Amino acid sequence: MKKRSFNITQSFLIACLPSLFFITSIAHAGVDTSCEPNINMDATHFNNCSNLPILIPSNNSKTNMFLLLSDIGMINIKPLTQDKHLWTASYGIVPFESATLASAIENKVQNKDQNKYSNSAREFSLIYEERCVSLESGKNEFIDAVKNNKNIPNAEKQILIAERNKITECDHAQIPLIKVNPAWTTVTRQYASYLNGAISFYNTNYSTATKIYLALENVEDPWIKETSQYMLIRTYLNEAYATGIDSYNFMNFDSIEQSLVNKFHDQIHNYLKLYPNGRYTASARGLLRRAYWLTQQKEKIVDEFIWQMNHTSSPSFNLTMSLVPNEIDRIIFNSQNIDPKIFKEPFFLTVYDLMNLRASTSDDEQPISWNQLNTQKSAFKAQPELFQYLQAVHLVYVQNKPQEALKYLPKSTKNILNYLQLSQVFLKGKILEQINQNQAEQYWEEQLKQAKTSYQKGLFELTLAKNLNNKQEVNAFIGKKPVISQINLQQNFIQHHANEKSLEQIIQSSQSSEDQKQVALYTLLSKALMAQNFKLFNQYYANLPKNAAQYKSYASIESLEEKPPFSHFIWNGTQITAQLQCPDLSTLTKQLETTKHNQLLNVCLGEYIRSEHPAISPSWNSYEQRDSSKFIGTFFTRGDIYKNIIENEPKGDLHAYALYRAVMCYSPTGTNDCGDKDVDISVRKLWFNRLKSEYPNTTWAKSLKYYW
Repeated sequence: MKKRSFNITQSFLIACLPSLFFITSIAHAGVDTSCEPNINMDATHFNNCSNLPILIPSNNSKTNMFLLLSDIGMINIKPLTQDKHLWTASYGIVPFESATLASAIENKVQNKDQNKYSNSAREFSLIYEERCVSLESGKNEFIDAVKNNKNIPNAEKQILIAERNKITECDHAQIPLIKVNPAWTTVTRQYASYLNGAISFYNTNYSTATKIYLALENVEDPWIKETSQYMLIRTYLNEAYATGIDSYNFMNFDSIEQSLVNKFHDQIHNYLKLYPNGRYTASARGLLRRAYWLTQQKEKIVDEFIWQMNHTSSPSFNLTMSLVPNEIDRIIFNSQNIDPKIFKEPFFLTVYDLMNLRASTSDDEQPISWNQLNTQKSAFKAQPELFQYLQAVHLVYVQNKPQEALKYLPKSTKNILNYLQLSQVFLKGKILEQINQNQAEQYWEEQLKQAKTSYQKGLFELTLAKNLNNKQEVNAFIGKKPVISQINLQQNFIQHHANEKSLEQIIQSSQSSEDQKQVALYTLLSKALMAQNFKLFNQYYANLPKNAAQYKSYASIESLEEKPPFSHFIWNGTQITAQLQCPDLSTLTKQLETTKHNQLLNVCLGEYIRSEHPAISPSWNSYEQRDSSKFIGTFFTRGDIYKNIIENEPKGDLHAYALYRAVMCYSPTGTNDCGDKDVDISVRKLWFNRLKSEYPNTTWAKSLKYYW
């Protein structure tokens, strides 16, 4: 099996973000700013935006890590909150973005790092270089140490604090050193020297910083002595790191000066020997992973993580669990050359296997084989059910042997206590869907009744909703206590699955909420217009709110901000020419109901679609066309109207305008935005030439310069 590249992060990012092994952006990991959930639950194709609370190949690996960490008792995963506004609801509880889950994580075993300022800076600041991580936190810690030191006179305390407050730069800093006054007390001079070490460190003058910190190893003040020892670790780290960065900020591991890495590594052990229960013990032990990263010793990084997970009571325990999966993903799994031999226990093997059970994206990438998977059995000796689950996943998603996979899953599906058991229950349901659809629906209903947590309930609502969507079970989505309580799943049904009758039922039912009625009304009007079902459109157009014009995408009235933009249905018509005039939308659709084939009226409908805020999209992709098939009628496309006029109408303004608009369908990129079947560029050229030759004096002919 060829080793795969999994969301490879450019080495530039690694070069620029050495401390981001520990830091993640909760908002949108992976720089994905436009996530949309996919409720189809495709288990094999990677989808960062549609993660499930089960161990599954399609999840972001960080999600799978969180689930595994929960199962081994290291974290709690708090419930996610869902959007309460039906019109804008995109996400509910399940599925969720991978980055969102990080915000719901809390350590069951607390990080032993006693440096509260350091923890805060690392967890909540976006740091671009390790050297700068302590600029603010180091200031707070230094000031606390000075204030609490009884051997420093108050006047000199104020001087030291003022000098530390002057250190406000880090990136490309050139901070002047402090002039040490010989009249100060010995302790004050030592603290001033420490500040000069810090200034040299931030100035990237590592040789001077090293000399100062080494000189302070022998002072009596305990804070200076210990902190200098710790800062020596960071100084060697950053000096070694700097030797591997080229002029383009790319990391070249082969260029790193090994002697500095050795000093860095040795200083960690020196500090841990001197301070086995010190202020920075946990932090220093954590920096071991940096040493192994600089030398690309991934097996040692893995071993260090496993040590941490197995020694949660140690003063060296330093894992902030909401950040751990991001670190592991960045320095272990974001690599083209992952050697599975470095994984010897269930946690890392499970993450690796699930990544390698994803559907192949190219011919030279193949999922892990059955034989390769089974060679790992001995590593799962302590967790045989987890290994059997991975075997079942392989049989279902790789080998397509669902019936055989049942042998590897527990018979009982009651009393779900962890995410592995939830994964087993889900996989069994997916197998039943392939074997007996009716039995599967009953199975999901039973699981939903038994659900104990929000994630269990969210997952089983999601699985059941797919069946209910197809059956048009309206009552399952409305009412005070609907079967499907997730707002986004209700919205999905109304906007994408409900047919005419279902939408009418929602609008008319006393069980429907006002929000449900309004979303159903907007959807019905939009799709009726799309399908040219003008009778239905006109029937329900009267249901628009009296103040529909105030329902805008960005409403000035706060109470309307999260409502459907009914103002899109308020169109006052337009004048193409003195002879070609279009009435308002209400009048237009009433006329189309009785004279559907009137070409000018159809052009006017096209003008509405071209307007600034139509209630239907100006271009319909294949998904929207399929979606509209739930409505009785013929799908409207502007392009077909223009073609029909060009072919069948006599010469005149309408004919000229149709030629112009038919060409403009492809402006400005050559991509058709009129919804009809594309025509060859030679046809567009013919239209262009006809407009120029047959209607040379029209503003349309004069303005048209290209045929794209």
